[in-house]
Amino acid sequence: MSSKLNFFVALVFGSVMILAFLTYLTGTSQSIKITDLERDIIHGQTEHDFFDGGHDSPKYDVMEDDSNVGLALDTKLAEAISKNIKVACFITTMQNQLDHKLRAVNQTWGRRCDKILYVMTTNMTGADILPVEIEDDRQTLTEKTRFAFTHLYNKYLNQFDFFLKADDDTYIIMENLKYLLSHYNASQPIYMGDLFIHFAPNGYMSGGASYVLSREALKRLVENGYKVPGRCRLEGGAEDIETGRCLYKADVLSYSPVDRHGRKAFHAHNAYSYIVGPMPGFLNTYSRIPPKVGDDCCSQLTISFHYTGPKLMYLLDFLLYKISVFGRSMSYKKLKGLFQLRELTLPPTDLRRRAYPGEQIKQYYNNETDWRKLNTTIYVSDDLKRLWEKRKTREINV
Repeated sequence: MSSKLNFFVALVFGSVMILAFLTYLTGTSQSIKITDLERDIIHGQTEHDFFDGGHDSPKYDVMEDDSNVGLALDTKLAEAISKNIKVACFITTMQNQLDHKLRAVNQTWGRRCDKILYVMTTNMTGADILPVEIEDDRQTLTEKTRFAFTHLYNKYLNQFDFFLKADDDTYIIMENLKYLLSHYNASQPIYMGDLFIHFAPNGYMSGGASYVLSREALKRLVENGYKVPGRCRLEGGAEDIETGRCLYKADVLSYSPVDRHGRKAFHAHNAYSYIVGPMPGFLNTYSRIPPKVGDDCCSQLTISFHYTGPKLMYLLDFLLYKISVFGRSMSYKKLKGLFQLRELTLPPTDLRRRAYPGEQIKQYYNNETDWRKLNTTIYVSDDLKRLWEKRKTREINV
């Protein structure tokens, strides 16, 4: 029982940090010039239409949360940042999660995106649904993700600054993400998340922790990646690995935000694992920055957690956005320079790493131009070939 109590207390403490950040910043910010604090109304972009048919369909404007009525909050600085940093989000999911995981996302962090798309195999239509004719299977996530990024490139490239990919059990603190992104230029090729070290020269970002592409990174992914025959794997494999490899081949720079205390902002497991433990063993061998458990686990301006089911998602959202601790405020001056913003270099040669099938680790430390010319990204194992042959005989049920 004590461990559950500790978990609850830790989450309350974390929520105070975020809310205090929003209330204290307005009078002390020197790096962000606020000239207009009136809210933009994003016409039709954040309406959640897929809950029509007997359900309440909440409609929100970006950063305009009616549930804040009665709360003593000052969100002017968060609104100002939100006005200048536009983020489009997409979530790969399945239709059978509409009333479960997606309802939780839709009623919590998803409404804080400037645009959100749920990518699923379905015949349904809606402003927030991107239907695909791709079978629901873990082996098809690469295809779904490629389809979504290509759709965003074709339709929204110049409407948004950054593009976020998340799972349907990812939780995002959007204000913290936008604060971090305000330090970057969307015209630079930026790829950001929780970096895993295997399978590519500079590894790849965990898909579950979510990852973010700048406008220029998305442009290069499609034009220098997907559209170049043989350069990137277009189906099969692990989605986050294949996307990371393709981005590296498209000459996109990798970033994995860590604060000056060595605490990460993106997290590939759930909040409970980081706050209370235990931590899954695989993260110790995959993460470029080893995970920590306890008070030192997570950046004060944490951005994401993975493996967040609907109940935990509602709990996190309530603690972060509905509860404050009287008398506590945050020092914005101390937040200056919080994050290390530099591009990541290749992992050290003495780090134990795994090579992608058909490659050798030594290739990753040779001339990167030579590696980018290789076509081994489209390597397909015999087992996967057999699986694809079986799938050809199935029908997609939607």
